[in-house]
Amino acid sequence: MYPKRDRVLTLLDAAIKEIHLLIDMSKDIEKPEDFDKDLSGLVIFRACGMSLQYITESYVKIRNICGNDFFKRYKSIPWPSVFGMRNFLSHGYGEVDTEGIFNTIKGNIPELLRVSEAIRQDLTGGKLDPFFTN
Repeated sequence: MYPKRDRVLTLLDAAIKEIHLLIDMSKDIEKPEDFDKDLSGLVIFRACGMSLQYITESYVKIRNICGNDFFKRYKSIPWPSVFGMRNFLSHGYGEVDTEGIFNTIKGNIPELLRVSEAIRQDLTGGKLDPFFTN
């Protein structure tokens, strides 16, 4: 077992890496219907869904380690929605639609990347040390 701070940094780095992959995978998707146009689009859709599940799971694990207050200073992200998306993707995958995935990727993921990088900077710069004192 290694320190909580190191575990959180590992989870955060994994989420950031996956966000970059998600952005790259979906770069040619211009509208939700692009996921349905052929087998390649369907594969990208499923891969994007799994990436979103992986990303949101990382944030759920960080929350479980540090508590909800860890995310309070990062108000531009609707964290309850991030955690809820993890549950939806994990337990209701048959109900996930192309429009929802598309809107999340194009509308929310760039801000999540920006905030994730800010969290990483705050974490490595010591601003979040109070979450790791016990």
